[in-house]
Amino acid sequence: MIPTLRRLAPLVLAGVALAACSRGPAPTETTPPFYQRLDFGGHAVDPVSSLSMINQYRTNNGAAPLVWDPALARIAQGQVDRMAAQGRVYSTEEAGLDRDLAGAGITYGSFLANFSAGYRTFAEAFSGWRESPKHNATMVDPRASRVGLATAYAPNSKYKIFWTLVVVEPR
Repeated sequence: MIPTLRRLAPLVLAGVALAACSRGPAPTETTPPFYQRLDFGGHAVDPVSSLSMINQYRTNNGAAPLVWDPALARIAQGQVDRMAAQGRVYSTEEAGLDRDLAGAGITYGSFLANFSAGYRTFAEAFSGWRESPKHNATMVDPRASRVGLATAYAPNSKYKIFWTLVVVEPR
């Protein structure tokens, strides 16, 4: 009996090692928030690290830092929740942000938004936005001073994760 166990021990250890590898990346305490995967349930974008990354980028591009606005974050959450429920990314024209802003009592001189999907981490979303001229213009708009950002998880959609970033120039 013991010789059989000795022969099986390496196989059992190899199986345990392979099982540990097959689970995919899991968030750890040492993973910065902007690299944590959001494409599975129960996770949300971290506003502090996200805003810090955007503001550093804005500063590097000659724009003043943005201030996190909880009301804009709620509007962004409503927008992204609707996109996730429909399983598609909105265009700015069809989003109805002007209606949402007015409904929340937010007056503005101008507003812009980035709508996207499929980016698993904030770092991926940020990089994608930076590489898109239209999305990049939203992030570095010198008129903007307030921001809201939100994500929504949709496990049955092809994208899994949806993103909305709203920036506003107050009136």
